[in-house]
Amino acid sequence: MKLRISNLGVIDSMEIDMSQPFILFAGDNGTGKTYAATFLYTLISELGLVYDLNSPFENVEDLSNKKIGDYVDGELKADELYDVLTEFLIKRQSDILRYMNLNLKSDSFKCEIITTKEEWKEELWKKSVSVMHDFVVKKANSFDYKLQFLKDTLLPLQQSWLIISLFFDGIIGAKMFTAERSGIYTFNKELSVSRLRNPEERLNVRYPKPIADGLSDAADVVNQRKKESDYTEFADEIEQMILHGNLTVSEDGEVLYHVSSNTELGFNESSSAVKTLAPLVFYLRHTAGQYNVLFVDEPELNLHPKNQILLAKIFVKMINAGLRLVISTHSDYIIREINNMIMADGLNKAGDEILTKMGYDESLCLSQDKFAPYLFQKNAKGKVAVEPLEVDRYGFNMPSIDDAINQQNEVTNTFYEVLKYDYPTK
Repeated sequence: MKLRISNLGVIDSMEIDMSQPFILFAGDNGTGKTYAATFLYTLISELGLVYDLNSPFENVEDLSNKKIGDYVDGELKADELYDVLTEFLIKRQSDILRYMNLNLKSDSFKCEIITTKEEWKEELWKKSVSVMHDFVVKKANSFDYKLQFLKDTLLPLQQSWLIISLFFDGIIGAKMFTAERSGIYTFNKELSVSRLRNPEERLNVRYPKPIADGLSDAADVVNQRKKESDYTEFADEIEQMILHGNLTVSEDGEVLYHVSSNTELGFNESSSAVKTLAPLVFYLRHTAGQYNVLFVDEPELNLHPKNQILLAKIFVKMINAGLRLVISTHSDYIIREINNMIMADGLNKAGDEILTKMGYDESLCLSQDKFAPYLFQKNAKGKVAVEPLEVDRYGFNMPSIDDAINQQNEVTNTFYEVLKYDYPTK
């Protein structure tokens, strides 16, 4: 489903389709990339549809004889579902802004569905959706769905999983790492995270929602470490290839960095790269889920260009393994490596041996159909317009970054030529 966002902070207008697994935001500082990511993150995680969406469901069968593990069949009312989602965005968008905790004015803000009802019904009919280990299943070429019976109180929640998944093209949850993430584990005990546990109290704290959620996660890291996700291999890869050590959590919640078997550093003693990547490592190791989308603001923070390239490769491996990702970046290294992996996909399909020679394999090939870049730039009115960029088999161009590099190259070449050929020797 496509959304149009208007008057969100500095953003004049933005149309976005969340169906692509890998989305990239780029543009100058102060053009609203973080606002856009925070809004989408908050919309997904605060959709609040558990008790609001009874009407789009036909009455499910009698549950009195059901046993745990049985399936309950139902049918979606496509017309009503579209109307409920439209009404939800109208009535609740000011609440979403409040939960963002960014002090944005809601007078002129607007978020609306631009997919028509007929397009929505056609998409809904075609979609096949399986959510949370098949607890919820929507059949293709049908409005029928089924829920695995767990207990009565979970049925509304499972219905909401289905609706969120249909609304956001397979996404039912989100996680966001902001540019402030390096301080999350460093200062979480000093930042009164206990005040964040009540949803109503979150509206009265000064932290934006992604930071508040990150602090809550850091406070709960001891419990989180007991779980293991299906994507631990990517946490291992970040530790081995970029951090050259591994992260653990002590019984009292202290994050430790192990450089070797006999060298252990406290989190505050660790490098800035460790602090920046620790939240991502713990997410991938313990809580990452196939049906979540991960937002990362400036993934290049504190990373050497070599490690920015390595992280871009890990991101594409994550996409190819079924994860979803939205990043905001100023890094030419990350952008160029994404282009390399789009071109690698074309070479892979052609069976070209150069791919192996250059150190790439199928896991490092990014289909252009899975990727959507957006450029944030100021328009004639001084506001920001967000434009989707064209992607082909050679990748994409990012004008704002390319222009800066070309200008710097021009200065370098001019100075070099003058010094080499025209400047008198002293």
